[in-house]
This record gives sequence, structure tokens and C-alpha cells, in this order.
Amino acid sequence: MNKVKGYLAISILILSWCALYWLTGSRTPWNSFSSIRHEEGVTVYLGDIPTQNYDRMGFTKAVVRYTSAENGWIVGTERGELFLFNHEGRQLWKRNLGIGKLISLCITNDGKLAVVGEQSPEGNLYGVNIHTGDILWQYKSSDYVGSDVSQRSYPSVVHIVADKDSNIYANTYRFLMRKDGVRAYTGRMLAVSKEGKMLWQFPKNEAIDSWINWCDVNDKNNRVVISTSAYDFRTDMTYKDTMYFIDKNDGRFLNSTFVPSVPPFDNTVMRGSPNFSADGEVLAASCSDGRGFLFDKQGKILWQRTISQPTQIDGAWINASGRDGFATPYGIIFTTINTYNRENWQLPTPMEHPGNNSIFVFNRDGTFRYQYRADGTMEELSFVDSLAVCAVGRNVRTHDYGAHGALVIDLRNGQKRAFFHTEGPLQAIAVNRDGSQIAGIEAPAVTPQGKIIGAYRLHIWKNKF
Repeated sequence: MNKVKGYLAISILILSWCALYWLTGSRTPWNSFSSIRHEEGVTVYLGDIPTQNYDRMGFTKAVVRYTSAENGWIVGTERGELFLFNHEGRQLWKRNLGIGKLISLCITNDGKLAVVGEQSPEGNLYGVNIHTGDILWQYKSSDYVGSDVSQRSYPSVVHIVADKDSNIYANTYRFLMRKDGVRAYTGRMLAVSKEGKMLWQFPKNEAIDSWINWCDVNDKNNRVVISTSAYDFRTDMTYKDTMYFIDKNDGRFLNSTFVPSVPPFDNTVMRGSPNFSADGEVLAASCSDGRGFLFDKQGKILWQRTISQPTQIDGAWINASGRDGFATPYGIIFTTINTYNRENWQLPTPMEHPGNNSIFVFNRDGTFRYQYRADGTMEELSFVDSLAVCAVGRNVRTHDYGAHGALVIDLRNGQKRAFFHTEGPLQAIAVNRDGSQIAGIEAPAVTPQGKIIGAYRLHIWKNKF
């Protein structure tokens, strides 16, 4: 009798799957009904992940990009899962790529390929067919920068860009904390065609002994730029310059730029920049010391501005670190993050820096236009026409949980056009081509009081502007 009941239950399960597959066209049809619709759009639960402390320096990752070819959203998670969702939050396909975290994502210019980077013992770079979710090719960044699992020195593909021919340029990197407390950096750029052919590596015969967090490419000047972010700056380093310029066609070194540091910093660090203008004539960059720069395409400084002045209070230096830099038709844009204590990132500061959590906008000639200060860190920006769409995450100084969400700013005048609140910090964001829909990924967090806020969720909002 028990066997009959077991067979009956299995039969019902199979029949229900067949019926749902027929209705949804999905091989995981139950996920098609995991979305929650509301007035502002739709929310999709992305699964359970470890919940991080709200004040933790490193925090939950997520990536999302709009794909015009499928009119939907490519989503990568900390669980190593890659999804394609349509605008209604329906899952079109899902791929489990590996055991690592997916931390970088780029859609090629032809709209056919999603290029995904992970942090893992292998640090894979994947080329994925956007329509089917099939893996077309992959490279192990551990083959180029090494890996030391015993020391948890995992390689990462930290940033990816693509040119007009859909060639891919990816920064691979890892670091090892040595026994003497010094960080050992190992980095290399890989250039790969959309078909998966390795085009070149930079450097060709060695690794960069610095953290290379960011890169950008421009078709108008045929240049790739790599910026360095070595917090431990040593005189014996080979790659001491701030930016390296490479010929995008053959990987040939063109020139480099050294940006002198300012007190109390020992080195000039770039984390989310530089980025070229569309015409390839200039590039904008923010530095961790609170300076914003505009360079020409060879890396010559055209002007610099202080957007966050380091200030010493009670014997400790506090500042709001600069991160992003963009040269847009609506101005040269720099961003800053939370106020921090330079002596120890985890220590609280006696006050918030007036330049923290902000967008600063300048004219191309360097004249100041305005500052827009948010209530939390702008984790990522996406642009469409005159709008900047911002993922607002944590404010570790004020613990203002009402700050989290998607913020839409009109770059012409610095006015807030819309705000979509999330319970947990918003960590990633993207916008479609006409600005009518925004996608963002929320992460859960544990507050200092021990309360869990938010969840790992994809939000798709209707932007009525």
C-alpha cells in the first residue's frame, strides 16, 4: 500500500511538472511563480545566502545588466547562479556556473554574449549565450595569476568591458596576505574575442604586482586603460604607476601615468574608474584620497578637483573615499562613499564627512555645477539619456535603513526624479534603453541590534518619468 502511495505521489509530481512546463515553457516551472507583483513592479527571490553584518567592510555581491536582444535582465549571484529574467520577473533560464561568487558582468555590443567573471579557486571567465544560457567558452584566471587555496588567495575576474566588435577585456587579480603582514598582488588583463579566442595578455610574460580593479576601452582611440589600486605601496614594485594604456588591437604597451599622492596617503588609488568619454578624447577618474581628475586620452592631467578633503579629528584622519568617475554628455561625474577612519576602516568616526555618499558634477572645463548627497553609499550607477540611476546601499555611520533603494537623478539639474525603497541595501542596478524600467538587487544584512533586514531579491521597477 505504501508503495502504491509513493508511486501515486511521484506520478502526480511528474504530471504537475508537465502541466506547468506546458504553461510556462520553463524547465523549472515552480520558479515562474516565485515573483511578487506590486504597484511599482515585481520582486523575485534569488535564494538564501549568508547574511553579512551591516557594518562589514566587504559585503554581499550581485550583478545585473539589461539585454536588449532578449528585452530582459541577466542576473548573477553570490551562489554562482546566472539567470535571464523577462520584465515580468519570469525566469527564462538558469545556469549554475560554479562554486564561486559571480562578481562581474558585461553584455557584448552585438547583444548575443554575456561575459561573466567569478571569484573562486579557479576564477573563471565565462562566455554565455544570452538566448539559451549555454556556456560557449571559459578561461581559468588561475592559469594567469595563480591560486593558493590553502591561504584563501582566490583569483577574481574583477571587471570586464567590451568594444564595438564584441572583443572582451577582463582584469584578473588575486592577493595574498604574507606572514609579515604585507599584501602580495598579482594581476593581468586578458583580451578574448567573442568566439573565445585568446587575443593577448597584458603583461605578456609576467604579472602586474599591483591590484588592478578597473579598466575601460574606447573604439575612437583604440586604447584600453587599466588603473591600479595597491593600498600597500612598496618601492620595490615594478608596476608603480596609476594608469597603464594599452593598444586594444595587439596588447602593446603605449604609455603610463603616475599621479602623485597627497597627505596623509602613500599612494593614489583608483577603484571604480577611469572611464573614457564616448568620443574617446578624455577620461574621468575618482581617487580614494578624495580627488577627481579629468585626463586627456594619453593620460595627461587636464584638471583636478578636491571632492572630499581629508580631515584630522582627535588624531585620526577621516575622509569619504572617491570611487567612480564618468565623462558624460551631461557633465563630468565623480562619486564618494561612506565616511571612514583611515587608521582603521572598521572604527566609527565622530562625524560624517560633508562630502560622503555623493555625486559631484562638473562641466567639461572643470567648473563646479552641483553636489547631490544621498543618505547611503551609491554602490553602482547606470545611465540613460539625462538620468543617472543609482543603487543606494548602506550608511555604516548613521544606520539609516530608509536610505536603501534605487535613486533616479536628473543630471541636467541634480533633481531627484524617483526613489524606490528596499528593505535591505541595494547592491547592483541596471536600466533599460528608454529608462522605463529599472532592475536592482537587494541584499540582506544583520543590524548591530541583531535584526535581519532585507533578503536576496531582484526588483524590477516601472520608472514613470
